[in-house]
Amino acid sequence: MAEKKAGEVEAFLSRPDTSFPTVLLYGPDSGLVSERAAKIASLSGVNLKDPFAAIALSADELEKDIGRLYDEARTISMFGGRRLIRVRGAGTGSGKALAEAVAVFGKEPPVDVTIIIEAGDLKKSAPLRAAAEKGRAAMALPCYQDEGRALDMMIDEEMKLSGLTIARDAREALRARLGANRLASRGEVQKLCLYCLGKTAVEEADIEAIVGDVSVDTVEETIDAAASGEVRKLPELIARLTSAGTAPFLLHQGLLRYFQALQLMRQSVERGGQTVSRVVESRHPHFRRKAAMEAAVGLWSLDAVGPVLAGIEADILASRKESALAQTIVRQTLLTVAVEAARLRSRGRR
Repeated sequence: MAEKKAGEVEAFLSRPDTSFPTVLLYGPDSGLVSERAAKIASLSGVNLKDPFAAIALSADELEKDIGRLYDEARTISMFGGRRLIRVRGAGTGSGKALAEAVAVFGKEPPVDVTIIIEAGDLKKSAPLRAAAEKGRAAMALPCYQDEGRALDMMIDEEMKLSGLTIARDAREALRARLGANRLASRGEVQKLCLYCLGKTAVEEADIEAIVGDVSVDTVEETIDAAASGEVRKLPELIARLTSAGTAPFLLHQGLLRYFQALQLMRQSVERGGQTVSRVVESRHPHFRRKAAMEAAVGLWSLDAVGPVLAGIEADILASRKESALAQTIVRQTLLTVAVEAARLRSRGRR
C-alpha cells in the first residue's frame, strides 16, 4: 500500500519519489493541501509557466468528462520532457470516476507525467483515497493541521529568507497565533517579516502589532461562544476565521465533538447526580475554556442536546454536498446553536 502517515509527509516532500507519479493530497486544511501540492509541482521538473506542460483541471468537471484526464495523462509533450496535471477540488462529491481513473493510473502509470490531486478530508473508506493507497504507482498523503515541528520549520524557512532571527519568547507568541490554516499561517509570517524589514530580530512587540490570530484557539473560542449563547461575540469570531481561510469542516467537526461530549456530561448530571463543576473538572479543560464549558453544561439539557446533534450532522452532510456553500452553512449552524443557547439562558433566568 502506498501511503504515508501525517508525520512522514514533510520528509517525503523534501525528496518526492517519482516512482509514484500519481499523488493524492487530502485533509481538512485546504491551505496545507494546496501548499504541499505546489511544492510537489515545483520539484517535478516541469516548467509550470508552460501551458502545454502544466495543466490545471477541476474535479467537478472531470466527473462529467473523465476522458479529459485520460487524454491529458497519455498526451506526449510536443517538445519532450515531463508534464504535470494538477486536479483541484476532489472529494467534494462522490468522486467515482476520478477514483476509477486513479486506480487505473496506479496499476498502469502514464509515461513522463506527474498527476497531483488535491482533495478535502477523506475517510478511510472513500473510493478516491482507497484507490490511491492501493495503487503501486500512486501515493496518498494526509495533510492535517500544523503540529509544532512543522510550524517551526515553516517559521524558520521564512525567517531565513528574510535574514531575521526570532527569540524563544517571540516564537512562542507567534506560534500561539498560527496553525488553523497553513497558507494563512505562512501569510502571517511573511507579513511579519516584511514588517520587520531592516531589523535583525523579531520581537514580541512586532508580533502583537502585525500578526493576526489564525490559531486553533480561535476555533475553540468560537465553539465555546456558540455553545454558551454568546451571540454578539460570534460574528466577529466567524469573520476572523473566515478571513484566515479556516476550513468550514474544522468548525463543524469541532462543534459536533463538543456536543457529543456535552451529551455525556449531561448524562452524568441528570442521571448520575453529579454537579456541573465536578463533571467539567473531570474533563480537564484548559483554564481558558472552563467557565464557558460550565455555562454550556448548565444550559443544555439532554432533551435539548439531541436535536442540536441531529442538526449539526445534517448541516455537515449538506456542506459536503454543496461545498460552495460550506462557509454559509457552518455560519448558520453556529448562529442557530448560539441563539438557542441564549434562549435557554434567558428562560433559566425567569
